[in-house]
Amino acid sequence: MSDAKAKWQRQEQAVRATQMAFDLSSEVQKSIKKQAIDQELTPSDMIRKILELDVKSKKTRQRLSFNLNDEEIALLAERFGVAADDKRAVKQRVAELLIAHSKKS
Repeated sequence: MSDAKAKWQRQEQAVRATQMAFDLSSEVQKSIKKQAIDQELTPSDMIRKILELDVKSKKTRQRLSFNLNDEEIALLAERFGVAADDKRAVKQRVAELLIAHSKKS
């Protein structure tokens, strides 16, 4: 079988996959999410592992993200003493603050 045909078949299977969403208590959700983080997996992969299904993805590097509007970036830039248009410097200072915060906890 050609590589292109095999790739197409895998994509077709993915399209036919059924997504399941669960309305579970916050305690159950927190537990699964914490286990996933501890094992460097996504919550979805953690559920697959719990169900003893194949987990094909590689371990993930967990990332924290959130959104800032321009006004909030300007406010943080002023707080950190950097130029308001220097988003990289703001991001660096936020990272430093988060690291310091996690060391206190």
